[in-house]
Amino acid sequence: MSDTANGQRMLGPGSRVLVTGARGKVGRAAVDALVAAGFDVTATDIARPVYDADASNAVRYVQADLTNGADAFSVVRGMDAVVHAAGIPEPTKNTPHTVFLTNVTATFNVVEAAAHSTVRRFVNLSSDSVSGMTWAHRPIAARFCPIDETHPDLAHDAYGQSKRVSEVLCDGLVGRSDATAVSIRPTWVLTPESYAANLAPFFADRDLSSAVFWAYIDVADLADLIVAAVGRATPGHEVVYAAAADNIGGRDLAAEMARLHPEVPLRELARVDASGISSAKAERLFGWRATRSWRDHLDDDGHPLG
Repeated sequence: MSDTANGQRMLGPGSRVLVTGARGKVGRAAVDALVAAGFDVTATDIARPVYDADASNAVRYVQADLTNGADAFSVVRGMDAVVHAAGIPEPTKNTPHTVFLTNVTATFNVVEAAAHSTVRRFVNLSSDSVSGMTWAHRPIAARFCPIDETHPDLAHDAYGQSKRVSEVLCDGLVGRSDATAVSIRPTWVLTPESYAANLAPFFADRDLSSAVFWAYIDVADLADLIVAAVGRATPGHEVVYAAAADNIGGRDLAAEMARLHPEVPLRELARVDASGISSAKAERLFGWRATRSWRDHLDDDGHPLG
C-alpha cells in the first residue's frame, strides 16, 4: 500500500494481485504487465496447469473453475486486488444460456469472494458490447459518436447483458465492502499476430462499417490501463471505455460517419482519424493514454510491415 488518493489507499509494487482468465488474450497481457510493474501476481484459469519445469511457472498459477463458489473463494483469499478477465469472450461460439450463465456466475462468485476477503481493488473486464451495438440481434442506432460512458446501455444479447450484470455486481461490491472497483469496457482487442487477418476486410472494402465505428484497442495498451486501474486509486465504482486513439484504416471519421451513418450525431473529435469510442474518461482518471496503432503493424493498404 502507498499514500492515499481521493481518500482511497493506492496499491503499489508488492501488492498481491489475482488475475482471472490468465490464459486468455487479455489475461496473459495483464499478467505480464502487472509483473513488470512489480506486483505480486497469481494467475488463475480453468486450463490445466503445467506440472513440469516450464517458463510458464515463473508466475504462480492455480487452476480454478470460477463458476464453482469454493474455487472462487479459495483463489481470491489473501489478495489485495483482483483483475477479473475470466469468461466467454463473445457470444457466437457458445449457446446463449452458456455465455450468460458462465459469465454471470463466475463474476458473481469472484465478487462475492472479494466482498468477504482482503480485496481493496477490483478491476472488472467489461465490454463495449454493453452499449448494445456490437452483437445486436436487431439494428441499434448509436445515440452519438464517439461513444462514451454517457451513452445508454442498450445490450440485449447474452454476452452484452452478461457484461451489464458484471457492472451491477461491482456496484454491489463497493456498496457493501471497503473495496473500490473499475469496470473497463475495451473495444475490439487486437494483438500483433491478429492485426493483418482481422483488419483485412476493412482495407478491402472501405464501405465496410463496424458496430462501434471502426474502434479497436491494442492488447498492450489495454494491459497498461489495467495496471493503472489497479494502482491508481479512485473511489466507488468507475466505468471507463478503452480504445486506440485512431480508427481502423485511418479514416476521416467525420466524413465516413456522414457518408455511412448520417443518422448518428457527431460530437467533437480529438483528431481527424479519431476512434469511434472515446477513452477520455480513462485518460483523465488514470493518466493513461493509448499509444499503439494498427500502423505499427500494417501499411496503408493493410499489408504487414516488413
